[in-house]
Amino acid sequence: MNDDVLKVTLLGTGIPNPSIYAFGTSTLIEAGDEKVMIDCGRGAVIRMSQLGIPVGYVDTVILSHYHSDHYAGIFDLLMSGTIPQGWAGRGGPLTVYGPEGIEDLAEGAWQASRPDRNIRVNDNEIDPEHMRMIPHVYTEGVVYDRGGLVIRAILVDHGDNIPSAYGFRVEYKGRVFVHSHDTRYNENLIAQSKGADVFIHEIAAARDTTLANYPKVKVAIDHHASPTDVGRVFAQTKPRLAMLTHLALLPPDPLPMDDLLSDLAAEYDGIVLVAEDLMTIRIGANISVEPYRHPAR
Repeated sequence: MNDDVLKVTLLGTGIPNPSIYAFGTSTLIEAGDEKVMIDCGRGAVIRMSQLGIPVGYVDTVILSHYHSDHYAGIFDLLMSGTIPQGWAGRGGPLTVYGPEGIEDLAEGAWQASRPDRNIRVNDNEIDPEHMRMIPHVYTEGVVYDRGGLVIRAILVDHGDNIPSAYGFRVEYKGRVFVHSHDTRYNENLIAQSKGADVFIHEIAAARDTTLANYPKVKVAIDHHASPTDVGRVFAQTKPRLAMLTHLALLPPDPLPMDDLLSDLAAEYDGIVLVAEDLMTIRIGANISVEPYRHPAR
C-alpha cells in the first residue's frame, strides 16, 4: 500500500436488523504499518474472510458505544483470532478501547470464552493469554497515536440515556476521514469534522404514517440524524466526499431512497454516496471508492 494513502474498508454498514447485505457497523483503518478496527459489529470476521484478510490481522479495536450492532462481532474476533492457522493467528491478546464500561466487556469475554479456551489450552493449541481482551477506557480526544496514524474520539449525542457515544476523526499524513457513528444532529461533531476528505454519516428516516402508527419506531428515530439534519451537517463541514451509512429506513413501509435524498438535498447539494459493505476508500491526492468485486466462481 502507498505509504501516503489512508485506506478505509467498510466491513459493515448496517443496523441491528439482521441482513446478509449490511452487517453490523465495522470499519478497518490501514495507514502505513498501522491497522485498527473501529467497531466490530455482527459478521465482521466473515467480511474479513471475504476480503482475504486473516482474523488475526487486527489486534486493536476501538468501540464507539455499546449498542449490540457495534460490538457483537468482537467475541468472534477475540476467540477465532487465537487459532494458530494462516486465516487467524493473532499471536497475542486483543486490545480494545471503549467508553466507560469496557472493563465489564473484557471481564465478560474472559468468562464467556473459558470453555473454548480450556479445550484449546488442553490441546496445547493456544496460549490462554491470547484469548484475553485488554481494556482501555477513553474519553474525548486522542485515542490512538502511532506510526503517524492519529484517531480522535468526538463526543456525539446518541440519546439522553447513552452518556458516552463517540464519532471519530482519523488523520494520517494530512488525510482526514471522519465517521459520525451513531448520533443525532450534533454541533460538536460539526466543529471537529471540518476539513475532512471523506465524511461518512449515519442517517435515519421513517414515513409520517409509520411514526404515527408505530410508537417504537419513533424511539429509534429519536436517537439518530434525519436526512435534513445530515444535509445541514454536510453543508457546514464541506467534506471533499460525503457518504451515508447505517441507513435506518424503518419498516413496515420504509421511506424510499429518493425521498430521503430529496430531503437531504434541501440542505446540501453536493455529491453524496451511499456506503455498502466491503467498500474500500483510498484517501490520497485523489479519493477512490471501490465496491466489492465477487471472485469468479
